[in-house]
Amino acid sequence: MNSNQKHVDTNDILMPLKGRRMRLGSHEYKLTDAIATGPFSSVFLVEEDGTPYAMKVEAQNGCLRPVLKLDHAVLSALGNQTGFPALSASGRTDHFKYVVMQLVGPDLSMLLEFAPQNRFTPSTIYKIALQTLDRLRVLHDAGWLNRDVKAQNFAVGLGEESNIVYMLDFGLTRRYLEADGRRHLMRPYGPSVGTYPYAPLTSLGFCDQSPIDDVEGWLYMVVHLLKGGLPWHCAKRSLNMAKVREWKIYLRRAGGKHRLFEGLNSGWCDVFETILKTASHERPDYNKLSNMVLAIARAERIDLTAPFDWQVNPVLRSLVRLGPLSCEELTCPVGTPQSADRCRLDTVLSPI
Repeated sequence: MNSNQKHVDTNDILMPLKGRRMRLGSHEYKLTDAIATGPFSSVFLVEEDGTPYAMKVEAQNGCLRPVLKLDHAVLSALGNQTGFPALSASGRTDHFKYVVMQLVGPDLSMLLEFAPQNRFTPSTIYKIALQTLDRLRVLHDAGWLNRDVKAQNFAVGLGEESNIVYMLDFGLTRRYLEADGRRHLMRPYGPSVGTYPYAPLTSLGFCDQSPIDDVEGWLYMVVHLLKGGLPWHCAKRSLNMAKVREWKIYLRRAGGKHRLFEGLNSGWCDVFETILKTASHERPDYNKLSNMVLAIARAERIDLTAPFDWQVNPVLRSLVRLGPLSCEELTCPVGTPQSADRCRLDTVLSPI
């Protein structure tokens, strides 16, 4: 073992550094790379006995918005549910807290950046829609609200798990159910949390949120994937919360619905109507919503058995750590070669 990899007293370390070996509880990790770093929190790629993990660390003092306790609480409550990173270890030292979890691949937003024309195929989008809706069902039934549904907070599994979409980042989650299943009392006012383009009207109106509000945000995310944008949001226009709120009030009218769903199957407007008719105290009918999405896919003759785009496109395959395509797979029209410089991005990982 060289001098750069010597064991150190973990309690003497203010924050972990790339290249160190650390013993945390009964685990010994090698910090192989820094995925994201900041003055009070960081995400590292670590290894234990050759197995890679993601380690999130947070300073004990000075962290302006501590979130590790939420990551730990949610992942502990969910156990090893499909589509949620498995929790491996957690704890604290004198100077920092840490959570070690399953390593997953890039988030959906990052994959879009390297997809042809920055768009996914309809088959991939519909499968994303179905999986992400089911992730919300599991989260809600465990007693938690997401409150920040967007493509950046869903990532793809690596290698053989690239057919699984994972929910990430629980920094804005909030518990809404007691341990016995009773709901918390709704507050008369609540913070406006989330990301403006996808935030439900409830959040933009400073009201307390419920599960159906997450589903409303889910629909905005899906429509964005289908159309490549939303009427109130584009990269060249700055966002104003009041304007976005006005748009989402307008959506409740016939003209607003037409603007949002223009060019899409009319079934998506029916999905929106179903969401609007669900009261805040009601459990969303996830099965009904999923069946509506499946019906739209059938009407549009979309093949939901087709592989995801990142399983056939060479650039995207490299990002999710899939090997070269076979000769048979190369006949797939989605798997067209991309420019060589885009193929160098095989080390991009999502901070989870």
